[in-house]
Amino acid sequence: MTANGLELIQMLAYLGMAIGLIGTVAPLLPGAILIWLSMLAWAWADGFERVGWPTLVVLGVLMLVAELSDLLLAAMGARRGGASWLGLLFGGIGAVVGLLFFNLVGALLGAVVGMLGWEIYRQRGDWRAAGRSSGGLLCGYLVAIVFKFGLGIVMIVVFIAQAYDWFPSLGM
Repeated sequence: MTANGLELIQMLAYLGMAIGLIGTVAPLLPGAILIWLSMLAWAWADGFERVGWPTLVVLGVLMLVAELSDLLLAAMGARRGGASWLGLLFGGIGAVVGLLFFNLVGALLGAVVGMLGWEIYRQRGDWRAAGRSSGGLLCGYLVAIVFKFGLGIVMIVVFIAQAYDWFPSLGM
C-alpha cells in the first residue's frame, strides 16, 4: 500500500474512532463497534505491525462489554427499582416495538412504557411503585451511557498506546 493510501485509511480510522466515541453517548450510533472497526481498519492498513491480533482481541472484548452494558445495567437498575422479571420482559417487548416503529429513541421509550404498563398491572394500579421500576430502568441506562463512554476512552487509549509504543519497557 502506498504511503498516501496508508495515511488516508488511518485518518479515516481516527475519524471513525471519534464518531464512535460520540456514538457511545448518542443512542443512534453503535459507538463501541464503530471504534473497534476503525481500529481494525487502522491495523490492517499498517499490516498489523504496530497493533496486532492480541490487542485487537482484548479491544474486541471491551467492545462486547460496552455494547452489552446497555442491556445489563438497565436491567439491573430496573430490578433495583423493584421491577419483576416479567416487567423486564414487557420492557424488552416494548423496546423492540419502539425500535421497529420509530427508532432507537422509540426503543427506549417503548421499554419504559412496556415496563410501566406491566408494573402498574402487577402493583394493582400503584403508579408510584411502577414508576420506581421504570425510573430504575432509566437510571441504569444512564449509568450504562457513562460506562460505555468510559470504555470507549479506555479502548482508544490502549489502542494509541500500542500503536505509538508508549510503554516499550512493558512489551505491549
